[in-house]
Amino acid sequence: MQSLSSKRLDFASLLAYAPRPEEVPEPLRGEARQSKNLVLQLKDGRLVGSPPESVAARIARYLRTTSASAGVLSPILSKTATLVPVPKSSLPTKDGLWVPEQLCHELVRAGFGSRVAPLLVRTEPIPKAARSLSTERPTALKNYQTLKVRRELDIPGDFVLVDDVVTAGATLLGSANRLGDAYPAAAIRGFAAARTLTDAMRFQRVIDPVVGTIVLKPGGRTQRDP
Repeated sequence: MQSLSSKRLDFASLLAYAPRPEEVPEPLRGEARQSKNLVLQLKDGRLVGSPPESVAARIARYLRTTSASAGVLSPILSKTATLVPVPKSSLPTKDGLWVPEQLCHELVRAGFGSRVAPLLVRTEPIPKAARSLSTERPTALKNYQTLKVRRELDIPGDFVLVDDVVTAGATLLGSANRLGDAYPAAAIRGFAAARTLTDAMRFQRVIDPVVGTIVLKPGGRTQRDP
């Protein structure tokens, strides 16, 4: 039976995302609604502010100008890393919006990474984790099985997998294993612009940078901490 060789991934995220703001304690409910709107704007590629810019660009600019948050995330994001966008759950389309790739380019422009390398490709569509029940979300192994690597000639020292939102971390861990097959000597970490808080009582603020881990549990599901 096929299994994953790597069962742990270090990751970081900047934003906290409460998908059900109405369940957040009343004093924080307004900020929780802001977090949900911000994530929806990110995923839709909408322009915000004046002058208008993408949420991905705003995130990168915030990190560039806010040393406290950038310092928290520095164990994951580095100037020398190769940033690899995580594929969508659907098959790639020629002109479709790919938010993780957009994030990668904005992060590199802001000095967080040396280059963008779209090395991972989805070979078979899988259900969207955000629209599935927790017990029916694609596992890390399923993500691994439906990805392939487009190898490049040079071998970088380290990769950072970049996604827009991390829930339990199955996509990031499956992607890390597939990338690790092709580049076994490279260090691999993960970054997501936002992390989903399934327990609304844990929401404290929109901008809430953390570094943590994603681990594979014995039953095949992933667990993210925090």
